[in-house]
Parts: sequence; C-alpha cells; structure tokens
Amino acid sequence: MQQQYPRQQQPTGQPGGYLGGQPAGYIGGPTAAPGSDASSFDPWLIWVTFRRCWHWAVPAGLVLASITAFAVLSTFEPQFEASYRLESNKDWLLDRGVMPTPDDLARSEGPILTSPIVLSSIMANETLHQYSLADPETREQTLLARLKVRSGGTNSTMVVTYTDAGKEFAADVCNAVVAAYLQKRDEYDNLRISRLTQYLGRQIDDLKRRVEEQKEIVANYAREASGAAPGERVAEIESAESFQLIEQLRRQISEVEIELAMIDAGVGIRNPSARDQIEPTSYAQFIPPHIPVVKGKVDESRLESMIEKDEDVKFATERYELYRQEVLKMEVSEGWRTAQDFFEQQKQKRDEWKDKLDEARNKASAAAVAILDSELEDEYQVQLKERDAEIERRRKEFAAFSDIKEKELVGRADLMSEQEQEEIKERRKQLALQLSVYQKQYDDEADRLRRRDSNNVALEFAKTDLDQSFEMLARVTARLDSIQLESQRGSSVISVAKATPPTRPVEDMPFKKMVVAGGAGFAVPFLIGLLWEFRVKRITDSHELERSIMLAPVVGELARAPSANGGRNSKGRRVFEESVDSLRANLALSKGTRDARSFAIVSSMSGEGKSTAVSQLAISLAKACGKTVLIIDADMRCPDQHDVFGLSLEPGLNEVLREVVDFDEAVNKELGDLVHVLPAGRLKASPHRLLSTSSMRELLDKAFEKYAYVIIDTAPVLSAGETLAVASAVDSTLVCVMRDLTRMDSVVRTTHRLEASGANVVGTIFSGVTHRQYSYRYGDYRYSDFTELVTSGSAATIEQ
Repeated sequence: MQQQYPRQQQPTGQPGGYLGGQPAGYIGGPTAAPGSDASSFDPWLIWVTFRRCWHWAVPAGLVLASITAFAVLSTFEPQFEASYRLESNKDWLLDRGVMPTPDDLARSEGPILTSPIVLSSIMANETLHQYSLADPETREQTLLARLKVRSGGTNSTMVVTYTDAGKEFAADVCNAVVAAYLQKRDEYDNLRISRLTQYLGRQIDDLKRRVEEQKEIVANYAREASGAAPGERVAEIESAESFQLIEQLRRQISEVEIELAMIDAGVGIRNPSARDQIEPTSYAQFIPPHIPVVKGKVDESRLESMIEKDEDVKFATERYELYRQEVLKMEVSEGWRTAQDFFEQQKQKRDEWKDKLDEARNKASAAAVAILDSELEDEYQVQLKERDAEIERRRKEFAAFSDIKEKELVGRADLMSEQEQEEIKERRKQLALQLSVYQKQYDDEADRLRRRDSNNVALEFAKTDLDQSFEMLARVTARLDSIQLESQRGSSVISVAKATPPTRPVEDMPFKKMVVAGGAGFAVPFLIGLLWEFRVKRITDSHELERSIMLAPVVGELARAPSANGGRNSKGRRVFEESVDSLRANLALSKGTRDARSFAIVSSMSGEGKSTAVSQLAISLAKACGKTVLIIDADMRCPDQHDVFGLSLEPGLNEVLREVVDFDEAVNKELGDLVHVLPAGRLKASPHRLLSTSSMRELLDKAFEKYAYVIIDTAPVLSAGETLAVASAVDSTLVCVMRDLTRMDSVVRTTHRLEASGANVVGTIFSGVTHRQYSYRYGDYRYSDFTELVTSGSAATIEQ
C-alpha cells in the first residue's frame, strides 16, 4: 500500500538527507564549527568528571591521600640548618675607597663561594664524606643543592647555610666551606695587591724617566731663549736686569747724541754769553729718542685651543681615553683576574696611544707655535718699521734746524781760539767713540732679547708638560703608598659569626609535604576518571553534536524528566514540558519534517531517554493538533511504553505481526481520544523474523487511516538490528542522545547504520539537560493560565 505522505527526498551527494550537517529548511541551534577537532581536550570535561565520579572518587581519594600523607610522615627525617655570617670589610686606615669592597656581597661573592675552586677542597676532605655526602656519585650535586647563600639583611652582609640531618655535620660543612672561601679570597686579594704594586711601580719608573727627559727639554729651550739653563745664576736676574740694561744704554746713547748735536750746533765748551746760548730743549726735541719696541707673547689659551682642535690630537685623545678607562675599570672591578691576556692587551694599547698622543701634541704644538710666532714676528716688524720711520722724520727735522742755527752762529767760530777749537774736536771724537760703543752694546742686548722671545712659547709649553708629569708622578706615588698602607687592614670579607650546631630542625613536621602528597593522592582517582571520560568521550553538551559534521543537527533539547512526586506547577515540570513543546514546534516548522506523519525515535544504547521522548512527544503533538496520536512500542525485547502509561503488555505489536489478533483489537485506547498505544506484546519469536520494512509499512498504512501521527519507540540500534527495518519504513528518524551517558563514537556508528539502511535521519534529540541549564540557555517564561486541550479524565490519565 502506498503511503499518503512519502518520505522527503535526500539531496544528492549528501548522506542522511541533510546538507552540511543540517536538513533543508531546518530551524534550530547554531551551526557546526568547521574544522573543530573532536579529539581535543575540553576543560568542561573536568566538571563532567567530577559530577560523574565524585561518589566513588572522593572516598578513594581520601584513602589515597591518607596513605600518601602517612608515607611522607613515616619517611620524614628532620633537617638542621647551620648558618655562617660574613660581612664586607669597610674599615680603612687613612684613605677611604682605596681597597674596593663589593656593593652587594651575596650577589657578587655567592658565585665564587659555590664555584668548584672553593668546593674542591670539601670534595677532597674525607672527614666530611658522611650523612648526605656519603655517596661519591651524588656528592657534588648534593652539596650544591644543600648549600645556600643569601643576603644577611643588608648589602654588606652575607649568610651561608648548609642543611643536613646531622647537627654537628651541618655546622662542620658550613665552616669548612666558608674557611675555604676566605682562604681563596685572601689569595685573590694578595694577588691583586701584588699586581697593582708591580703595575704602579712600572708606572712610577716610566714617569720618573719622562720627568728627566722633560727637564732636559726645558733646559735646552731655556738656553736657546736666554743663554742659560734654569737653575743657573744668570737666569735668576735675566728678566729684570736685561730690560734695565737696555734702558740705561738707551739713555746714555741719547745723552751722547744730544751733546754731539750741541757741539755740531756750535755750543762749545766755554760758556757763551746769554745771547749766544740755545736752550737744550730746543735741540732735544729733534734728537731721535729711544722708541721701545717689544715683541708680543703668544696667547697660551689660544695655543692650547689650536692644539686641541687638531684632528690627530682629537683622535689620539679619544683612543687613549677609551683604553685608559677600560684598564682602570678592570683594575677597580678586579676583572683582570679572569681576563689577564685581555688586560695586558688593553694596557699595551693604552701605552701605544699615549705615545701617539704625545707625538701628535708635539707636532700640533710646533705647528701652532710656528703660526703664532709668524704672526707675532709680522707685528714686530711692523712696529720696527714705524719706529725707524719716526726716527728718520726727526733726523730730517733736526738737520733742517741745524742749518738754520749754523747760519745764525756762523760768526761765533771766529770768536774761538784755535786751542778751544781743538778741544771741541777732541771732545767730539771721544763722544763719537763712546756713542759707537753704547750703540753696539744696545744692539747686542736687543738681539739677545729678541731671540729669547721667539723661543718663549715652546719653553712655556715644555714647562707645562713637565708640571703635568710631576703631578702625575706625585699622584701615582701617593696611590701606591695608599694601597700598600690600606693592604694592612686585612681581607675584604671578614667573619662575623661562625656556624654552630643548630638546636631545632628546619621543620618539626613536614606539613607542606604531607599536604602536597595528600592532595596528589586525592587527585589520582579524579585523574583516572578524567582519563576514562576523555577516552570514552561522552557527550556533555549539545554543542559537541553541532560541531560534528558526521551527525545530524540537534532539533531539540529535552530537560531532565521531573520526579514522580513533583507538583503540577513545579519549575522542573514546567521546564520539562516547555522543552517537549519546543521539540514538537521545531519538527512542525522545519521543512524537512513538517509533512512527516511517522517518527521513529532511536538510540545507540538503552537508557538514553528515547522512551520518555516518545511518550512526551506524542502527548505534545496530541495537545497541539487535537487529533489522535498512536504510539507503537517496537522494542519487543525490553518494552517500556505499557509501564509508562500503566497499561497491559498484551495483546500488542508482537501478536499483530504474528497475525494472532487484528490491529484494531491490539491498540489500547484506555488513555482517551488523543493518545492510543500499541504495546510491544509478549515476544515468542525472534524480532528479526517479525519486524521487516514491508511489514512495518503495511502496519503504518493501517495506522494512517485513523491516526494523524504515529510515534514509534524502538530498540537500541547497536544491540538490536531490527530497529533498522523500522527506521527505514517511517518518514523521519530521530536519534536520541542522553547527556553525560551517550558516547560520541556510538552516536556516529548509529547514524552511519541508519543512513546505510535507507533511514531518513532528520535530527538529534539531546535529552537529560538540567532544569537550571535549560533555563539559563533558553530562559524561563512562565504563564499563569494553562488551558487543557484534552478532557480532564484523559489528561489525568496521560500525566500519570
């Protein structure tokens, strides 16, 4: 017989009658997340594990926690910690800061104290090979693990501790370690002082040799400038007497020239009359005076600026300062101990660049002196020319004045006797000879002064270098004296309090270890349960079904069925009824199921809520459409529907298929006009022989003549193969999944078997959702008036 409502045609190329995990026209929850990994760990599984396993995991965890805590306590051995206190030696005798001390003692000295150089002596001490250090293979690791270095409250203090089961042994090891460290520290300090002394000694010798060389340079410049070296007797009066002698000679030359001029003017030795005398001032104003011309001195600040601006000097200064700072840093921080070769290279480069700097400064000084001396010489020559021009001008004026006076006194010579004229001539000769002597002395002294002025700049620069060398020599010598003096104060790290055997252990009871061990033991059962849940992969949320592309979409979620003693208006019953009505609405509105009249609700295994879903969906459909709905219990192995409604088991489906009774006689109509039930009947033959696709289709054709919908309860698919025949005969098949019970692989296998048999799997029902979770996800919208669509007697019978 042909069905009135044929099954929906499956889309081509898509298994199970749905496209991309949803049937055509499905109105439901969110789509599956593409590319989701079903094997990944979901943190929600932890809560699921606790919820499912707490009833047996908590007692087991308490037992394991007690056992592990007792095991820790039974193996507990008290540990004693001995401590040794050290402090930086900040005492000083005369100069503070000459001998450096660590800024943070524990941080800087801790690596040295725990280094193999110090601990090797402990490893070789056979008297300490006991207790925790008895095993030679783990001795070094144990020593490093139990030996601790920490700050003593300040940066200048350090505490060294060692922990062991033996009180005296812990103190002995701690004292031995610190003693070895202090010995190595003294050796390091002595070696450092020795190297500094040797280095500073070489520096002092080099500076002394440089001072002697610069003294000789100054002496040579002084001889060239003044004819005598510094320290000689002549040099003591050179600056003052040289200029006095020049002035004296100039005055004598002027007096002689005036007297010669008066003689040439006709003023003789005899005393002329008043009318014949000529005022000396009249002649003196024409006598060429001594016009002093002194060569200027070089501006030392300008000279130093020119030297510092020289490119070679700047480059050499930068390189010298770079290596000098590096050497000084390594000396202060004692870095030369670990990098001696690098330290020697840095010192060698520093000395090389110091020599290059001196050479560059000498070259720059010579060039600057030459430039400045040339400028001063040009200025000096200009002054000399101006002086000579002035002298020549006055000579010409004096000659003109002499001609005038000679004409006035032409007759005076006639008045002199021959003896007087001879005396005047002799006097003039003597004055001329005296003038030539004075002039020669004056010229020699002026030349000597000019030569001294030209070498004055180089002499002053040489003196400056000599002063700097003297100052550096004094500072280095003072530094060496300070180091030698301050080295007498003792080691840079001193002992404050030695380690003594402790009186109390570090902890009387291993509470922390017991808590940790007990917590680990308590967590073991839950971890086993978590691994088991992860392995079986039970479905805990409807989103897991939606994320899987291998399963049909979720068409509805059913809240957990309320208890039998729950009231009519209780929240649990209200939420449960709302979830059933939502499932019915989704089926009625979906394009894939709106025209379907027969539904088979299947499950992978028993106990997954399919029987409850069948009964409640049938009641909801009957209330919604007001027509009679037939429930067929096709689970003949373990029927449930007759117990759900409180009906008799037979006659039923078994008798109808065996043709013992007629279909109409087997249908139980005791529930009223909206819901009729065809029980499973008493099984007396193999269900595989009774249930077939053709027999079920004939049965459905008979049912559609009287009923609007037919809901079929089936046996589990994985354990009962006859369910496939039932699913292939109905319009739509729904797979029921129970929260926290159904496994994902079981649902996948069930879906594949149904699709292979030709069943139209339109969706999945996720049941067992708690009332709170359902209300949280979908809300709880209460209504005040509940209108019954069935008679009062029928409704009361159905709700039992």
